[in-house]
Amino acid sequence: MTTRAWASQPFLHGMASERENLKRYAIPFLVTVGIIFLLFTQISLGDLYNLLKRIDLKWTLLGGFGYLLAILCRAFRYKWLIHSRDVPIPDLFRISVFYHLSLMVLPSKLGEFTYPYFLNKLNGMPMTEGLASLIASRIYDFFTILIIFFIAFISFQSVFHVNPFLMALLIVFLIGLTFLAFFYMSGLLKLFSKMLGRIFEWIGLSRRRSIQWSLGKIHDMAEDFDAIQARGTYVSVTLASLGSWVCSYWMFYAFLRGFGISTPIMKTVFGSTIAIIANVLPISGLGNWGILEAGWAAGFMLVGLSKVEAISTGFGVHILLFVTSAIMSFFCWMTLKKR
Repeated sequence: MTTRAWASQPFLHGMASERENLKRYAIPFLVTVGIIFLLFTQISLGDLYNLLKRIDLKWTLLGGFGYLLAILCRAFRYKWLIHSRDVPIPDLFRISVFYHLSLMVLPSKLGEFTYPYFLNKLNGMPMTEGLASLIASRIYDFFTILIIFFIAFISFQSVFHVNPFLMALLIVFLIGLTFLAFFYMSGLLKLFSKMLGRIFEWIGLSRRRSIQWSLGKIHDMAEDFDAIQARGTYVSVTLASLGSWVCSYWMFYAFLRGFGISTPIMKTVFGSTIAIIANVLPISGLGNWGILEAGWAAGFMLVGLSKVEAISTGFGVHILLFVTSAIMSFFCWMTLKKR
């Protein structure tokens, strides 16, 4: 290879890396812009402006208080899931606030990784334990949302025209999968690590350090799940998860009241649950912008809101949620700097 060709290798590698970064951020951005554009073909900016203009500060503050309580419940839940050390609640509260803000601004679900990252940076927690506690908390969330959604479905079963018995069977089946995922996660991870090890050994890559490191981390995460289950904090974590979602639904209800829209609490639960389910779909967007609004519009149109109200309140609630999270993140960051 000539000197000129050799010297060009870092430049070519840098160009390839830049293209990958551009692709990583451009696709989520285009997905988000596309969804938002489609939603704004159904409403105008004036509709959103009129909604935000008439906001009631009292109900907005009550909704913000609900958000604070929801974050506090999740901080306690993480405390009961972490097994290797006693992390102070103020630290877990800060981490939860940063984590939820990251979910709204980072592309392609990358915000999920900020929770184990902040645990590692602030408290020296191994990344595998942070990921294990995050996955466990998500399993508890899924279980709680299934129960709440079924209760809301019973209240609005006429909307779907689905046999309640069949829906009950589906919910029981999903809850069963949730329990299996939680209680057998350690064994599944160990089996996955073993199978990957055999595959890499077969293709002659098992001795590479990166492969050995990855397989070791999967095994460490399996051990972390064993330790989480050994703590036996099922009741306390379940109650914390339930409290978190009750406070979140109160927040949605208060924000809607702040916009002058009074809906029964069960309609709020049903409509916002559809938005939450849409938000966890594996769609590569910029944070959860556009996706949350689309799910919110679908859910609240089903319970009787007009198309304009459903779409505009979706944007309005998301804006209030983002502003509340950003303000809390600022204060958490200031207290962290002082410490």
